[in-house]
Amino acid sequence: MAHLNHKVFIVDDEALLSEMLTDYLLNYHPNLEITSFMTGEECLKHIYEQPAIVVLDYHLNSKDKEASNGLDILKEIKRYKKSIPVIMLSSQEKYTVAAQTIGLGAIHYVVKGQEAFEEIQKLIEANL
Repeated sequence: MAHLNHKVFIVDDEALLSEMLTDYLLNYHPNLEITSFMTGEECLKHIYEQPAIVVLDYHLNSKDKEASNGLDILKEIKRYKKSIPVIMLSSQEKYTVAAQTIGLGAIHYVVKGQEAFEEIQKLIEANL
């Protein structure tokens, strides 16, 4: 029987958002193993764990100006292993930003807002 990987990484420098998203997802999928990271660099240190999916914030350097942004981290994840699905999360509603992230290998681009958690939950469900 195939081993199902239920590891989900949430990478966002807003701790409250990560916590709320974790609670939301666990409400629907209590078997998920969710790890949150405040920076992309922290996520990359654990990428060898090969998460089933990564939820990655586009703006990762609002708290730590030295931190890499989401695009750089997306490139690194894809360099490590192309098949890891990445959902980009951002407050940017610009089409060019969304297109850029998809072009770099993200499976979806979710704009932060009321519908974001539900959209992420459905995407995770579809990709596990």
